[in-house]
Amino acid sequence: MNANTKLTISHSNSKLPIERRRVKFDYADIDREDFHSDNTVLSAYWVGLSATFPLGEAEFIRSVKLFEDQIEDEKLSVDVKDFAVQEAHHSLQHKLVNAQFDKCGYSTKKVENLIEKKIFERIESWTPEKRLMRTVAAEHFTAVMAHYALVEPAALAQVPESLRNLLQYHAIEEVEHKSVAFDVYQHCVGDMAKLRRHYAHFAFIEFPFNMWLITRFLLKDMGHKATWEERKGMWRFLFGKTGMVSSMRTYYMMFLKKGFHPWQHDDSELVSTWKEKLEPHFLNTHG
Repeated sequence: MNANTKLTISHSNSKLPIERRRVKFDYADIDREDFHSDNTVLSAYWVGLSATFPLGEAEFIRSVKLFEDQIEDEKLSVDVKDFAVQEAHHSLQHKLVNAQFDKCGYSTKKVENLIEKKIFERIESWTPEKRLMRTVAAEHFTAVMAHYALVEPAALAQVPESLRNLLQYHAIEEVEHKSVAFDVYQHCVGDMAKLRRHYAHFAFIEFPFNMWLITRFLLKDMGHKATWEERKGMWRFLFGKTGMVSSMRTYYMMFLKKGFHPWQHDDSELVSTWKEKLEPHFLNTHG
């Protein structure tokens, strides 16, 4: 190597292309409050999660773009732009499905109002570094949920087709861009021990507690009193043998190991399989 040759090391560790897709689903088949497995509690959980996405994804984009001018690596800079496009379309689709949930008796707007207040407080009081940490933590958590949706399709077998397609499309893209915020944080901030502590609090305390509160709020707002069977169904979905929490525990925990990177768990083949299955629903794709 010539002594004057500059060795450029990319700070992007994305393994898959982050594709810019557009989709269109007709959510009219979501037409009752117990649309998931005839279980209103389980349905309310997914409604609550969806209600957090439009404003939450917008904050993810903002928090990453706060560091855009510090990114010198061209590949990582492109990743950030593609990540933003994907997240923006997720927000749009969840706004549409949330409107359909409201027709079934839910009040997603009330949940959004609560989320809006929390995000405003975060913007006012958190440092850019802490906002990015939250995004990194949430992105890993979401990527694990995405992996679950793709590797355990039976978990979504009893939901309306449009919602199932939305969640699986969303899952594909969450996997594709799962390392972008992490790579930006590692490159621009770099305090990995602090990031691990933040993730532990978010993943094992704050997120479960908030989702319990949101689900409970939605049910109470509708005047629905959960039955014992509904509670058991919710427990099985989360903690059963193939439940989202119990079967994905290893993936949730791996973030806490020193030297962790999201692509240490390589689900490229899984994404490839599901891309082929969902291809008819993609209006356009730009790599």
